Amino acid sequence: MLKKNFTSWIISLWTMFSACRAFVPKSAILYRSPTRIVTYATSTSMPNDQMEGASTSKRSAPSIPRVVVRRTRQSRSFREGNPLVFPGAIAFTMGAEPKVKLGSLVGVEVNLDKDKGGKGKKKDAYPHHQSAPSKDSSQLIGWGVYNPGSMYRVRILCHATTNPQLMKKIKLCKDDEDKAMACILEDKLDAALQTRLALMLPSDDTDTYRLVNGEGDGLSGLAVDILGGKVAVVMSSAAWVEIHKEKILEALENAISKHPKYSESNVDIVWRTTPSRLKQDGFSAFENELENTPEKSDEVVITTESGVRYSSFPYGQGQKTGVYCDQRENRLSLSSFCKDKHVLDLCCYHGGFSLNALTHGGAARCTGVDSSEDAIETCRSNAELNGCSGEDRIEFVRADIANFMKEKIADGTKYDVIALDPPKLAPSVQGLDRASRKYHALNRDAIKLISEEKGGLLMTCTCSAAMTQKDGGQYFLSMVQQAAVSAGRSVTLLRKSGAASCHTQNPAGYPAGAYLTAALFHVSPVPHN
Repeated sequence: MLKKNFTSWIISLWTMFSACRAFVPKSAILYRSPTRIVTYATSTSMPNDQMEGASTSKRSAPSIPRVVVRRTRQSRSFREGNPLVFPGAIAFTMGAEPKVKLGSLVGVEVNLDKDKGGKGKKKDAYPHHQSAPSKDSSQLIGWGVYNPGSMYRVRILCHATTNPQLMKKIKLCKDDEDKAMACILEDKLDAALQTRLALMLPSDDTDTYRLVNGEGDGLSGLAVDILGGKVAVVMSSAAWVEIHKEKILEALENAISKHPKYSESNVDIVWRTTPSRLKQDGFSAFENELENTPEKSDEVVITTESGVRYSSFPYGQGQKTGVYCDQRENRLSLSSFCKDKHVLDLCCYHGGFSLNALTHGGAARCTGVDSSEDAIETCRSNAELNGCSGEDRIEFVRADIANFMKEKIADGTKYDVIALDPPKLAPSVQGLDRASRKYHALNRDAIKLISEEKGGLLMTCTCSAAMTQKDGGQYFLSMVQQAAVSAGRSVTLLRKSGAASCHTQNPAGYPAGAYLTAALFHVSPVPHN
């Protein structure tokens, strides 16, 4: 039961965070570059976090607070790299102040004494000590940020076992929280840069990618996308990120300036937040009405992925803000099967699957469908950017994809390759059953559109962590199989992949980081009697 509940908590966190895949309309925006800083920020207020109790003990508490976790099997996972500490894992907190404040940097220790507590107590109830037990009763296992109003009570940013050198640097800060936080941010951002350089990012044909991916890069709640080598878009989904905003901006600016590709150019930093997600994390953010529209809100930034160019609007708000760089490798991969094929790109957004199929794959014809007029306008602009406008081989249609497919089934239109990449239909585990019915209907009709004479390929996707993670990923695949049965067709799974490699994951304790599934199926032809 404990394992099941823990898994549900993990999935719930990622369903909140994975929405950072797209930029959100109602957000605070900050433009920053080494030569220019313009701020359009929201006012924020910290919730009244509760005092965690008090007691006395033998020695003075450290100036940087400590969170002491129980000595259990779960605490072993923290030592091995799990970044999330839930309330039930905590034995007590200690610090010089009457309580540990929201966003505070904390040392995470494991209680070396045999755990006798917890029975008959609420899972989130634990005492706070202004003086600490004897020095030998606990062991420092890492450093993180504290949130008394969230189920993710501590997000560990540095683990002693996996980053001993950073632990030594933090020790040299001598309980100076600002210096220690700056040290952590510098180390993590430098590591993220090195990881992308190992992936050959950026490259001559790709200048748009995920630079920081939350838990995958040891910075839970923080994501950063680089667009066109000109703009870094920060996506904040945790209270600590908002509280330490200035430190993060300074560290990110310094890290980018050291990058060999960006050292001689100014990279703007755009800060985006979603008040609803921050509220879920125990942080209240209230948006102010801006007196003036940002000067650069309509500026287009040209981004390049695998040699395909896209228009993005990182300074603006609304759906036309950026690109989904998590599908970069899947788009390129599918294109290799598209030569002389008729391709259907459902929920095409900015036309990524269509344009890759045409420019890289040599498709005979591509049709992209999306319900958003903004998306269709952007697709057509992108086709022009790539020298495809005016060609009979590509078209973009504004329509509801469910209605579009029903119309094409009725008139007998068939396709050789279909990409189905709908928006998140299951925002949480609670909505999974309803979402499954929608996924089933969409996949059933997509399978019906595959040529009965020759068969074809279906790449079907879900960006819902609840769907991707259920039953170890089998739930989504089984749904596609059931959809095929409903369509009266036979399917074979060829490959299952996830987000692009720049969307790093933490293998130690965050499996729900795998929010995206892209499953490639062969749909068999219908044999003639």
